[in-house]
Amino acid sequence: MITKPIIPVVVMVPLLLIVLVIYSIGAIRRSVKIRYKVLAILRITIIVVLAFLVNLRIMEKKYDAKVEMKNLDVLFVVDTTISMWAEDGYGSGTRMDSVQKDAEYIIDQLSGSNFGLIRFDNRSQILAPFTQDHESVKDAFSTIKEPDINYARGSSLNVCYDDMKSLLDSSNAKDERLTIVFFISDGEITDGSTLQSFAELNELVDAGAVLGYGTSNGAEMAYGSWGSKVQDPETGKNAISKLDEVHLKSIAEDLDVDYIHMKGTSNLTYLLESIKSGSSLTVEKSDTVTYEDTYFRFVIPLLIMLMIEMVLFIRRGRL
Repeated sequence: MITKPIIPVVVMVPLLLIVLVIYSIGAIRRSVKIRYKVLAILRITIIVVLAFLVNLRIMEKKYDAKVEMKNLDVLFVVDTTISMWAEDGYGSGTRMDSVQKDAEYIIDQLSGSNFGLIRFDNRSQILAPFTQDHESVKDAFSTIKEPDINYARGSSLNVCYDDMKSLLDSSNAKDERLTIVFFISDGEITDGSTLQSFAELNELVDAGAVLGYGTSNGAEMAYGSWGSKVQDPETGKNAISKLDEVHLKSIAEDLDVDYIHMKGTSNLTYLLESIKSGSSLTVEKSDTVTYEDTYFRFVIPLLIMLMIEMVLFIRRGRL
């Protein structure tokens, strides 16, 4: 059993407590018999508890659930070097903020697929091998944090190659599966290395895209809880990270997939529709855990309690 609060608990609890206290004080001050005061406080307590449970979004684990499965293995390869925290993500926020939003959108749109996740900075790491458990992949994305500035040693796009090949090989070893790759980066190479060819991976990829983040003008990078800026050691000024589309287009050409400069999730709509139309569906038992919302169990009694309170309000002409 897990929870997915709609409003953060640290915000919701004080709000509900304020409502409970104000209503209870009003009930106590009312010139009615004690039993009516107690009933009024009991009703608002039930309403507050039900509202809290609805907001908490308790989700029950379901094993061996029948689900619609797509014949897709979708691999995310995500650049997590410090430059991905440059402050020129689309809308507002960092590049990585935009990545997180787009990845969740892709997972939701291609629901029923298997998903895998590789992150890379100084080294490459498989955060999630291909799995049907979408929530675990989203959770893996949420664990991605900016690297320690003392750990960062410059950017290279080559370090993920071996892990990519390993997971792509595992996907291609399955019968009748389509392998989709989303290579996600700002394209910067700052460690002096030369971009290697990804062409040998071409035959292992059926579709996907290289997704570019950032802008040609670039932006500063913040790190740490205080939002300190990354310094350029040569100038002593705040370092600027710029989108390098040349490298990203080269990888896209090698893999024979589209390059997309990301400016919003709408940039992905046509590609995802094309991928979905080319996939096939089967209904089968999932060998992983799925989660089912239970909030609806509390919504009906909450509405009943609110209707009772509204009727009493109309009759009394006051709270």
